[in-house]
Amino acid sequence: MIPNNIKKREELKLSEIYKEKYGFDKKGIELRNCEKGIGIFSNRKFKKGEKIMNVEPYVWSVAKHGIVCDECLKNKLDLEEGKTLKRCSICKLVYYCSTNCQTKAWKIHKQECKILSTIPSTTDKRNLNTKSTTMLLRLFIKRNLELNNNNNNNNNNNNNNNNYDDITGQYEIIDSLLNHKDIRSDNNEYKSFSSGICNLLCEDPQLKAPIVLDYLLKLEPNCITIPRCEASSIGLYPLMLFFNHSCIPNISIINDKKELLIITNRNIEKDEELFINYSPAICYRNERLENLKQCFFFDCKCILCLAEEKIKSKDLYIRCNKCNSGRINQKIDSNNKEILMCYQCLTIYKDQEKDEILKKKLIIKQLQNKLSINNQIVNIDEEFKSLLQLYCKDIHSTDPLFYEIVNKTQLFYLGDGKNKFIGDNELSTIYHKRYQIMIKYHLLQVQNLEYEYCRQMIDYINTLAVTGYFKDAIDILSNLISNYLTQIDFYGFNREELLSLNYNLQYEYKHNLKNCKIIK
Repeated sequence: MIPNNIKKREELKLSEIYKEKYGFDKKGIELRNCEKGIGIFSNRKFKKGEKIMNVEPYVWSVAKHGIVCDECLKNKLDLEEGKTLKRCSICKLVYYCSTNCQTKAWKIHKQECKILSTIPSTTDKRNLNTKSTTMLLRLFIKRNLELNNNNNNNNNNNNNNNNYDDITGQYEIIDSLLNHKDIRSDNNEYKSFSSGICNLLCEDPQLKAPIVLDYLLKLEPNCITIPRCEASSIGLYPLMLFFNHSCIPNISIINDKKELLIITNRNIEKDEELFINYSPAICYRNERLENLKQCFFFDCKCILCLAEEKIKSKDLYIRCNKCNSGRINQKIDSNNKEILMCYQCLTIYKDQEKDEILKKKLIIKQLQNKLSINNQIVNIDEEFKSLLQLYCKDIHSTDPLFYEIVNKTQLFYLGDGKNKFIGDNELSTIYHKRYQIMIKYHLLQVQNLEYEYCRQMIDYINTLAVTGYFKDAIDILSNLISNYLTQIDFYGFNREELLSLNYNLQYEYKHNLKNCKIIK
């Protein structure tokens, strides 16, 4: 099952593969050499919101089984009443929502199932079902199926029929990926894991472990978490792999379960390189750069990062004491001196004032320590509440840590006495306003990501509705539809669903006027 060798990138004519086999030229894009090595460029102009292509994963995996269908990724909560996910009776690990999905998956799963069935207990299977193990199994199975299919076509002189009904042929692209072996520090750990995979597949580790290791090192940075999909589902999308990164991307990704739609988020000129964002959209600069270095093995040199590097920005978000609304940041001035300056009133802080301002960084550090204790929901106690009050007083409203605070504490659900330290008044006068400012700043003002902003705000509207802020939810939805969702058909939002949401919000507002909360 494990290949005997892997073709090197220089042996593959990648631009021809993308053009002739996958029709990139017909999509208005093409593969070109660039300073990053290889990139995807436009060969025509694109309008903002224009669709570039739909892509399906070559292989995908569900980390938490029993929550979604392993084939279509439909959540068990979305099934028709009375229906449930059905578990494979042989391996007792994967689940399907229908006979149709089970049939679709069988070509790959029948081989995977035999391997999983040799493992004695369900617990051992779940322990085995790491991202790397499952993806490697499916990658090897699918690769062999495609090679056998190609050989059969060649034997039957059907090379020119281009019959790819059952295959995608994307393994050549995967073979061409870099493994970054020379700069990775985790090679020994992966070598041991690679030998384990060989033993699982009853193949000679001495011969095949180096090949497994090569694929493993390629998969780790190139598998992506499928957006907005439960059960920690991941996928490998070879046709997307040569879109390079920018912290200010010009294309966005919309997903419908495992299928991804790639659209432009601004007007694109002919011969312009197309970029996606590999890192979280809302985070500190140092976190963004560290994430790119650790996970993707490069130092970002996009327009945003070069601008921040030029002024030696320290990425501070401290509220100005003078104007009480501006953001103080630490940077290098024209005389190559480090200064603290408010971006709004241009006040420069020196000496003792500067030291007092820098002490406020400790508030962020203490909150980060509280949030990093575990991956579970963080409870707000008296100490956390005191820190949160200081944070909102001294740290600027655009600070990205608030995004993590909201998500990890479920802050907006703590009203109505659900937490004795968080009151409805604070939620309506401080926290909701701060959240809206922060989301708009990072997604719209910095990165110009209208789709991501709309998606985030739709989620926020639903949170407002659940917690009784119907009037504010209606106002925000109306603003989105009027100002940002004019290209609604391109942005992947269902018009009928949004109209239905608006109707339901109006209905709840009229029938709950007395109990309706308002953001002040």
